[in-house]
Amino acid sequence: MQGIPDTIKLFSFAKKGLNLSHTYHVKDFPRMKKLLSNIDDKVKVELSFYIENNSIPCIEGIIKLNAMVDCQRCLNEVNLHLSPSFKLGFLKNEQQGGTLDSSFETILNADEAFSTIEFITDEVLISIPMSPMHSHKCQSYQDKERIKQERHNPFAILKHMKTQYKK
Repeated sequence: MQGIPDTIKLFSFAKKGLNLSHTYHVKDFPRMKKLLSNIDDKVKVELSFYIENNSIPCIEGIIKLNAMVDCQRCLNEVNLHLSPSFKLGFLKNEQQGGTLDSSFETILNADEAFSTIEFITDEVLISIPMSPMHSHKCQSYQDKERIKQERHNPFAILKHMKTQYKK
């Protein structure tokens, strides 16, 4: 296993059957560092490239990281242990998809090369839950008791004026 270049050359890597791994930091990913507070934590990435059915370049991989995000119940930080794994087949056309077994997620893509950082970011972001929350029942950020307010009727003065002028 060797480090991962900045640009994935899909067909070239798949033809060579490369197995690549690298340890990044959250701060290496511009879109992730906007969402996660643990920017100095490690992101471990392992990618395997190969050709399926003599024509379809594929990437199989796993990404391991901790993601510190805001709990949607209490708004304090929650640490999510993420390890998204994927098995992707890159198709030139939809007809190729019928030749792959159902364990593959298929992507219509004619690009030979694309950004490693963006590719990894996309895989991580889709693995973060829509509403991350602590596994325990944390306190809601909303108060349990509602503040009792005196209701003030803006038209009360009209009622007062009406009774005053009837005299």
